[in-house]
Amino acid sequence: MARTIIEASRVLPYAPDDLCRLVGDVRVYPEFVPFLKTLRVIKEERRDAGGWEGIAEADVGWQAIKVTFATSVRCEPLKGEVDVELVKGPLHALQNRWRFRPHENGALVSYWIAYEFKNPVLQAAISANKDKLAGRIMAAFEREAKRRLPQSRT
Repeated sequence: MARTIIEASRVLPYAPDDLCRLVGDVRVYPEFVPFLKTLRVIKEERRDAGGWEGIAEADVGWQAIKVTFATSVRCEPLKGEVDVELVKGPLHALQNRWRFRPHENGALVSYWIAYEFKNPVLQAAISANKDKLAGRIMAAFEREAKRRLPQSRT
């Protein structure tokens, strides 16, 4: 079975480094990210400008589906990058990239995720809803940015 890829991008009226720090603030994800029940940072090393690198473990649930997995997370606001890679869980593969680039109206935000579950039924169920899922994830981060960040003055 092939990996499923989800991509989305938006121009948002916020500074790229502020958006990057928001996306890198994984501890608060259960407050606003759909389907995410819990998230624990189990290893962490701080970096410059609010960045960090470490391991996070998440519990995700959607209808009757419940999975737990661990990922490595790297957040570098000065580069405008958040990268996530699978460490362990019910997947063959999981990679996630957020990119934040300056734009005349704030920031161009790009979201990309590729995944493949070990269970083909689970893979098919989630892949069938991938467009809806991408929209819900991006909308959740847009709402959180609106709630937490000052608009860019570019």
